[in-house]
Amino acid sequence: MWALLALCFLLATGGQVAAEQVELFDSDVERVIETFANTEEFQKEARVILDSVSGKVTELNPPLTHALIAKIPLAPPQELHVKADRIDEVITQMFVVMPKQGGRRPYLILHTKANDTLVLEFGEKTDRLRRLLHLGPSAG
Repeated sequence: MWALLALCFLLATGGQVAAEQVELFDSDVERVIETFANTEEFQKEARVILDSVSGKVTELNPPLTHALIAKIPLAPPQELHVKADRIDEVITQMFVVMPKQGGRRPYLILHTKANDTLVLEFGEKTDRLRRLLHLGPSAG
């Protein structure tokens, strides 16, 4: 009986993997403009982006203005290892900062299980993530 009840609950959630939603924040209007169920597709894309991390952001203050920021809670938390920067962490939340225009590539702000914050570069294109967020392809 419990197994049937659990199966019904899983089917009713439509592939949602976590209670906390994915949020899309627009820095120009300074608010969340859309929320999404935290589906397996978002989790897979988050893993692909994490796997493409190349190192720390070298800018002192990377811009947060004129950007869309996707917050993706990771369920379950994901391990991140970057030998060159001696990073060996468990990541609980990912913020993908996508500048609306201009030369700056997207970058990550990550929160760890130990409540630390990492600001990192990544190589993966954001086109799949943008589709999941119902946005057009990136301009840059």
